[in-house]
Amino acid sequence: MRQRVVIDCHALWERTVGQPGGLRAVQRWLRLNGIEPAEVPLHSEIVIEPSAFGRLIRYTTYLRNADGHRYTDPDNRDFAASEDRTAVLRVEPEPKWIGQGGIGGAGR
Repeated sequence: MRQRVVIDCHALWERTVGQPGGLRAVQRWLRLNGIEPAEVPLHSEIVIEPSAFGRLIRYTTYLRNADGHRYTDPDNRDFAASEDRTAVLRVEPEPKWIGQGGIGGAGR
């Protein structure tokens, strides 16, 4: 898998939540790539793409205050505060996820 891949987190959740070990496999994959699954908004996308530094994962994560609590975005009170982050892809997603509900192919 060398092209750009877009993962719709909500669609992937819907596809895996009812399968034995399905959601745990997604959580394990995120953790192996240095991403805490509980901090990734369900209604967001994860993008895997090539870069000059190797393959990267671009994702959104919730922000926490000094007390460790999530907080609302000061610019938009309808949403939790979040930011975009980048991680090095250490482990590819499971091949069975590619091209099925939740993960798209190149570009979007």
